[in-house]
Amino acid sequence: MTTYTLTQESIRDYVDSQKSRIGDGVSPNEAFEYIAAQQVLTQYDIDDDETERGHVGGGNDGGYDGIYIFVNEVLVNGEDADSLNITKHSKVDIHFIQAKYQTKFPEVCIQNWKDSFANLMSSGEPDRERYNDQVIESFGLIRGILKKTMTEKLRASIVFWGVSLVTEIHPNLLKQAEELKDGVLKIAPALSDVEVKLLRDSDLFMLFQQQPDKILTLKSSKEPLCPDPHSAIISVSLSDFNDFITKDNGELEKSLVEANIRDYQGNNAVNKAIRETLQSGDDVDFWWLNNGITVLADDVARDMDKSITLTNPRIVNGLQTSNEIWNYCKDAAFSGDNRKVLVKCIATNDQGARAKIIQATNNQSTIPPAYLRSLETIHLHIEQYFKRHGLHYDRRKSSCKNEGIAAKDIVTVPFLGQCLISVLLQQPDYARARPAQILSDDGKYGKIFNEGISPEAYFALGRLGIHVRQFLKNTNLSRAVQNDLIFYIILAACADQIGAFDIKPDDLKGLVIPEDGKLELITEKANSLYTSFGGNSKVAKSADFARAFMDNFSGD
Repeated sequence: MTTYTLTQESIRDYVDSQKSRIGDGVSPNEAFEYIAAQQVLTQYDIDDDETERGHVGGGNDGGYDGIYIFVNEVLVNGEDADSLNITKHSKVDIHFIQAKYQTKFPEVCIQNWKDSFANLMSSGEPDRERYNDQVIESFGLIRGILKKTMTEKLRASIVFWGVSLVTEIHPNLLKQAEELKDGVLKIAPALSDVEVKLLRDSDLFMLFQQQPDKILTLKSSKEPLCPDPHSAIISVSLSDFNDFITKDNGELEKSLVEANIRDYQGNNAVNKAIRETLQSGDDVDFWWLNNGITVLADDVARDMDKSITLTNPRIVNGLQTSNEIWNYCKDAAFSGDNRKVLVKCIATNDQGARAKIIQATNNQSTIPPAYLRSLETIHLHIEQYFKRHGLHYDRRKSSCKNEGIAAKDIVTVPFLGQCLISVLLQQPDYARARPAQILSDDGKYGKIFNEGISPEAYFALGRLGIHVRQFLKNTNLSRAVQNDLIFYIILAACADQIGAFDIKPDDLKGLVIPEDGKLELITEKANSLYTSFGGNSKVAKSADFARAFMDNFSGD
C-alpha cells in the first residue's frame, strides 16, 4: 500500500476538487497536468482555453505535457512565426512542462527532453510517427521565432519544468538538468537564458494555496490629499515606492501589474528618458518631469502616520515608470533617493468604473489596442447577457477560472471572436491560424464586435461553440485534429440550421444546439475532406481548404 505525506495528500485533495471543473471524465493524471501548467505559468494568467492550446501530452509527445510560447507575455501557440510582430524590443518566453502525478520524477524524462529537443530543432522533416502534430507545430513555431531572435537580437528564454510529488530532488536529476541546459544552448545559441526547474511536493503545495487579500502600505512623504473617502493623492519618495513594488526576495511584485494592459516596453525612447532622469540626480524633482502612477485597489485606507493602506492594489498606469524606478533602485550602488513620484490611489469594486479608469489612464498611442478591447462597453453587455442566461463570458481574463467555474461553461473573448470570424466572415482558416490576433485586427474586430449585433446572437453562437468543443472532446479524434476542425464544424453547424453559408448576425439568434447525430455527420464529413487534403495544421490554416470545405457542404 502506497503511503503519502500530508503535503502530498493535500495536493491530491486539491487535484480531486478541480477535476470536475476542468472537464467531465478527466483523469487525476490529466487534471494534474492541467493544474501544473496553470500554476507554474501563473505570471501569464493563462485561462482554460489557453491551457488547452498549449497541452500536447497524450502519446508521441516527446516527453512534454505542455509547450507554451509567449511573445511579450501573450500566448502565441497556433500562430505562424511570420505573422507575429516581433521586434528587437520583444521578449520571447518558451515553457516546456512535464507533470508526473507520482512520487518520483524519472531521469528518463530529462533524457527524453534532450533527444526530442535536438530532433525537433533540426531543419529536417520531423518524424510524424514519433511526434504528434501539436508537438511538431509547436516546434515549428519555436524554430521560426528563434530565427528572428538572431536577426533582431531580442530576448528569448526557455524553461523546462519538471513537476511531480517528490519530496527531494535526486542529485542525478540536477546533473542531468545541467547537461540539458548545455545541450540546448549548443543547439540554440541565440537564447539569452535556459533554465530547468524541478518542483517538489512542498513547492507545489505553496503554489496551490488560496491566496489571501494582498494588503500593502504606501508611505507618503507629505499629508495625503483625499478628495473623497475612496481615493488619495500622495507624494512618495523613490525609495519608499521601490519598497512598495519590491518583494522580500528583491524581485518586482508582479501581482501589482494589471494583466494584459501594458507590458514593460524595455529600452524604448520614453523609458530611456525616465532612466536618464533617475540617474541624473538633478535638482529638479522627479515628479515635476513625470506623469505619475495610478493604483486601483479594493480599499484605500489612511493611516495615522500619513501612510496609505491598500487592499489588493493594481498599478493600472505607470508600469514603465515603476519598472525604471525598480531597476534604478536595485543597483548595488543605490543608497536611497528622496526625490518624489506622484501616486493616485482609487478604491472601487465596480467593474465598469474600473474599466473606465484603466482605459482613460492608458490612452497613449503606444498601447496595443487589443489590450483594451475587453474594457469596451460591448463586452460588458455580452458579459451581463451571458450571466443572465446561465453562461459565463470571461471578459476579464481568468476571472471565471478563479471563481471555480467549470471550463465547459466558460466562453472566452478570443474563443467567441474565433467563432464569429468563422461564421460571420466565413473564415474558419483565419480563426484557426490567428488565435492571438483576433482582437488586434481592427478591420475584422469592428465587423464582429459592435453595438449593431444583439447580445442574444453572441450568446447563441457562444453556447453552440462550447457545445461543439465539448462534443469533439468526447470523440476519438486527436487533440490536434480537434483544434484544426472545430471552427469549420461550428461554421457548418450554423450553415446547416440557417440553410446557407452567407450568415448574418440576426441569423444567429435562432441557433439551437444540434443533436449529436447531426454533429457526428458533420464531423465525419469534415474530417474526411481534411484528411484528403493532407490532414495537418497547414491545411486547416489554408484559405483554399476553407473554400473547398464550404463548396463541399453547400450541396447538402
